[in-house]
Amino acid sequence: MSVDRAYAAIPHRRTVWLASDSTATPEENTYLNATFQLVDQAIAARVAGFQSYSRGDFDSLDIDAQFGQLVNYARAATPPKSLAAYHQDILSALSGERQFFQDWKANRGQFVYAEHIENHPAVRAASDASRAAYSELMRLFPREQQNNKDAFFDYHCALDFL
Repeated sequence: MSVDRAYAAIPHRRTVWLASDSTATPEENTYLNATFQLVDQAIAARVAGFQSYSRGDFDSLDIDAQFGQLVNYARAATPPKSLAAYHQDILSALSGERQFFQDWKANRGQFVYAEHIENHPAVRAASDASRAAYSELMRLFPREQQNNKDAFFDYHCALDFL
């Protein structure tokens, strides 16, 4: 699923962060650009997984492998020191979403959280992590132009199940 289709399916506004307009250092810009691309891919995987699993199709997409690749990529990244807490929040959000899909696939028809995802512990943890990541960026970059502040919100809100 494309990132644009995923945002449209949620539906959620997509604002692209512009490094050229950012107050971040060059090292932070490089990291944030890569991380926002990662977040977009996670959003696409989550939406595709939710659509597929909601139809009872647990085998045509390997959502666990997709999230596994995203988590591994994030683990391999070295954030600037200033973004270490943010990086941990992103890892937590991705891991929580992966766990949700692992649990759903393992329990399939008996997965009580399919209709009430807000009650799943991993979804709650992922949501908390997404919100913390957003708050950390707003704390670190209070002078960003409005487009980039909107992008901070949109990436993390779209990643959040809740």
